[in-house]
Amino acid sequence: MAHENTRTTILYIDDSAVEREVVRHLLEAEGCEVVATGSPQAGVEVARRMVPDLILLDLHMPGMDGWAVARRLHTIPELQAVPIIALSSTVNEEERAEVYAVFDGFLKKPVDVDVLPSEVRGYIARGRDSAAIPVSSPEAKEASAAEPPDGIREALETLESIRAMLSHDLRSPLTVMISYASTVGKGKVGNLSERQREMLDLVVEQGFKMDAEIAELARIARETLERYGYKP
Repeated sequence: MAHENTRTTILYIDDSAVEREVVRHLLEAEGCEVVATGSPQAGVEVARRMVPDLILLDLHMPGMDGWAVARRLHTIPELQAVPIIALSSTVNEEERAEVYAVFDGFLKKPVDVDVLPSEVRGYIARGRDSAAIPVSSPEAKEASAAEPPDGIREALETLESIRAMLSHDLRSPLTVMISYASTVGKGKVGNLSERQREMLDLVVEQGFKMDAEIAELARIARETLERYGYKP
């Protein structure tokens, strides 16, 4: 819900500086006020203070992933009417249900520069999906607080390091490459020959395939960690 007599305010939380700049530029050109941060923890505090009209949230960030940030935002009373939209370069079938159980919508990265503003306006007009607010049972809270069995925590810590590397150190530069190749391939920075366009399309296609493989490995690691009740 837009604030009366003020510009639409957007909070964008994403550890990729390139993605933050692209989104900020696009939305500010549409008259929005955009506050962007690469820190999940800082983003939660900014959201609490500014109460934006919409929160855009990257799913894969180091330290605290998008799901954890969204669940924390859900606990802040002032933000109960604010839609929270997930962004990611890929979401597989297993993750899709989880995304729509926690978030009010999903946008694919790299963002489509032609439709992002209208998508954002649509999410703001639609408002918050109350069904997306997760409710944790006492049993679930108790299970999440349980420590892993003795003797395997070191192995789980190593797996968590690998998961974090897959989710951030590999996916972030890959997302930048896909985003740039897609932007150039659409002729946004100059005219291209048909052959050049085909080559850039192939870069984007193979980039998405690689990202999907990385996402699958990260999912397997995350599910293994959750199965053992591991908490970083």
